[in-house]
Amino acid sequence: MKKNIDLATIKKFILANALTDNVMLMLHPSNFDKLVANSAKKAKSLCVSGINIIADNNDEISEDEIDVLEVKFN
Repeated sequence: MKKNIDLATIKKFILANALTDNVMLMLHPSNFDKLVANSAKKAKSLCVSGINIIADNNDEISEDEIDVLEVKFN
């Protein structure tokens, strides 16, 4: 069964996994495009609850999957 990834799903995912601003989320391009479809201009990233969300441009993420990337600060 396919799961619909919307803003509510992402917020629940962030809370359930106790994510903080030291991570980013990456989505399949089709899932990301659906999230930003209502915006006035094409977005390259999105921020939800302080977490940046980007589209996977390297075909590493399956559709309807959320990947967590650790952000390292020097």
